[in-house]
Amino acid sequence: CSCGGKERWKKGIIIFLAVIFGVFIITWINSPLVVTVTGTGELSVPATSATVSFTVSASDASPQGAMDQVKTKASNLRRVLQSTGIEEKEIMESQVTAVPAAAYVAGATGYQASITMGAKSLNVAGVDALVSQLYSNGAIVVAQPVLSADKQSELEAQAMNEAMADAKKQANELAKKNLKLIKKIVLITQASSASTATVTSKTESLGNEFKIAKAVQVSYKMW
Repeated sequence: CSCGGKERWKKGIIIFLAVIFGVFIITWINSPLVVTVTGTGELSVPATSATVSFTVSASDASPQGAMDQVKTKASNLRRVLQSTGIEEKEIMESQVTAVPAAAYVAGATGYQASITMGAKSLNVAGVDALVSQLYSNGAIVVAQPVLSADKQSELEAQAMNEAMADAKKQANELAKKNLKLIKKIVLITQASSASTATVTSKTESLGNEFKIAKAVQVSYKMW
């Protein structure tokens, strides 16, 4: 009967089309578009504190004399810091060290003692004047003040969220441009780390402002 032949023919066509469709689906799944975008997020907030570090030193013919002198200078600088409104608990001081002066200058005699100190000031606007006072009262090296802001970890998290949102926006635009309906994050990377979920960050001071920037590279597969 010709009916049986037609049925077999129809089944053959259906199987053939199913195989073609299956091959298409497998090829589609195994051949995604892979793109990498870089998202950035930045926040600028007023700095709420500044930390200054500095060194004081003194020389004398004996090590004890050098240490006594440098301790006197350190005590004086501690009073200077307190006079500017810095609390005692915000002042740090290292142990005194004394070495032969010849270790610094060839042929020199006697001993040189030094102490490293640091202080955290909430008067960010007055930090330049503070540095000047430190030099005037015996500090020999004052490092560049380091600014910071309250709740810095929360600010960094916010900047990170902005960076990820920026990356997602770029990925959406690429997906639309390439007619891709499905996308999946496969990697979040940072060049300096072997981790697959890391970010880069940069913090810099702009006058009395504190700038936090985050950058993250995100790789997507799109279908």
